This record gives sequence, C-alpha cells and structure tokens, in this order.
Amino acid sequence: MGKMRRKGIFFTFIAIIIMAAFILVFTPQADISIQKDTLAAKTRITTIDNYVSDLENSYFENVLRATSYKAILSLIFYMNSTGSYIADLDSAFSEVILTGNINGVPIDSITGKQIMGNSTLNDWNARMIAAAKDTLNVNTTINVLSVSVSQSRPWNIDSRIEVNFTVKSNVAEWSKKSAIISSISIGGLYDPYYLVNTNKAYTNQIKRSTVEFNQWNIGKVREHVRNGTYVHFEGSDAPSFLMRLTNNMSASACCGIESYVNPNMVGPPDQIDSYADYHLWSNKFANNCTQLYNITGIWDEFRYFKLDFDHLTLLNITAQDAVRTC
Repeated sequence: MGKMRRKGIFFTFIAIIIMAAFILVFTPQADISIQKDTLAAKTRITTIDNYVSDLENSYFENVLRATSYKAILSLIFYMNSTGSYIADLDSAFSEVILTGNINGVPIDSITGKQIMGNSTLNDWNARMIAAAKDTLNVNTTINVLSVSVSQSRPWNIDSRIEVNFTVKSNVAEWSKKSAIISSISIGGLYDPYYLVNTNKAYTNQIKRSTVEFNQWNIGKVREHVRNGTYVHFEGSDAPSFLMRLTNNMSASACCGIESYVNPNMVGPPDQIDSYADYHLWSNKFANNCTQLYNITGIWDEFRYFKLDFDHLTLLNITAQDAVRTC
C-alpha cells in the first residue's frame, strides 16, 4: 500500500508538470494574438479617422471652391446666351452647383459650353464615396443641406454649404455636421452688365486696377477706360460683382466695384449720362446734363466721355480737364 501511494503521488506530480507546460506554451501565444487584433483595430480606426478629418477640413473646401467657380462661370455664359439676368441667384447657384441644371434643364445645353458635365458637387461626392469604398472599405453618406453664395470682400466670392456626412466601417461609425466656406477670385470673370446691356457686342472682364485711391488723375482715368479695369472706392454707391448678376444696381455696403464705359464701344457714343458703368446702364442721369461733365482731357481718345460730380472728386479730375455738359 505504501508503494502504491508513492506511485500515485509521483503520477500526480507528473500531471501537474505537464499541465503547467501546456499553460506556459499556449498562454503567451493567445496574448500575442489578442495584442495583434487590438493593434489592427487601432490602426484601422486611426486610418478612417484621418479620412473623416480630410473630408471635413480639406476635401469639401477644395471641391466647393472648384465647383463654385464653374457654377458662376456657367451662370455668366447662361446670361450671355439668354440675354437676361438671374432672377434668384441663390436658387440658381444651388441648382447649378449641385445638379448642373438651371430650371431643370442642363445648363451646358443652353450655353453650349462643357463646364458642369460630371463636375457638379454631387458628381464629386459620388466619386469620393466610391473611392473610399474601394480603398478603405467604408460606407460614406454625404447629404448637402444648403448652398449659398455671397460677398464680404470686393474681389472675392464666398460660397457656403452645410453638409451632414456619415462614415461607417466594421469597427466604428462617424457622424458629422459641418458648415464649409470657400472663396474664389472674381478676376477674369465677365461682367454681366456689359454682356446683357450691349447684347454681347461689348464684353469686359474683371481686372483690378492697381491705382491707389489718392493717386488718381486724368492720365490714370485714361488708362482706366482704355484697359477696362475696375476699382473699389470705400463708401461708394457702386454694386458688388454678385449684384451685377441680378441687375441690382444699388450700393453695396462692402464690395462695390466699378469700371468706366468706353464711348467708342456703345451706340450712340454720345449719351447724356455718367459713363461709370452702373450709372450708364441704369440711366441715372439720363437727360439731366446739368449734373454731368464732359471729361475733355481724354476726348482725343474717348470723345463724349462724361462723369458726374462725385466721380470728378473721387478721380481728382480738375476743371482744366472737365467742362459742364450744359
């Protein structure tokens, strides 16, 4: 019996050693597997988080900037084709930038220009959704809630969208609402006033004058008319660029710009009005010659060019170069 007990103790001891060996062999490998899974999940979450951040902080702004420029350009060509102004700018801008349509009709079919085809905000969002699915295996949903366009500076247009977007993966889900603002320069865009009011006979692109407000003289005025450049005067009663798309000739509180019409380019050249563009197109001084001055200092090149008294003061034109029209 004693021998049997000693054998039982021996076998029990061996069993314990074998169990301990199993634990020592297999437990560390299980820990490594869990660590690997955790690291993979963290890496995936970080990658998708960076994608979400890029959407919010880079992608939307860049796409909004590109599509805004194309939408404004398309609207200008639309006015050129139809000979009419835009009745509701925010509505038209929103429809064009999102769908490429105006009043339900593809705007490219009206203008004859291939600008918005496959280049709308919806088109770009669809491409981004497909690319994210292919490369990151995530489901992205983008809903544009509103679109608007405005000006807070004379030489730039600001476009704004409100957007909800959701990104879903096998490890997590991101949901965000953002307001995105982007800005484009108006340089190089055609002035709708000239297109519509002359039936496309006289076109003028926005070119900013380099003359400082205290440097104007008759020579600078001559260059200004010759080059068709634009100037912003603080506190002037000129309209902004966007106001020109809707034929609004009221004063802009922040962003009024103006050019001076070349008499040689309009008919009849001798019009009884100020040749500051927004005055001439609105007939502000029509047949009221007592408030007008012939700018005779440049009549050798621009005969019949006239301005109102306020512009004589702004442009530092002296009596030597200006004579009352009547």
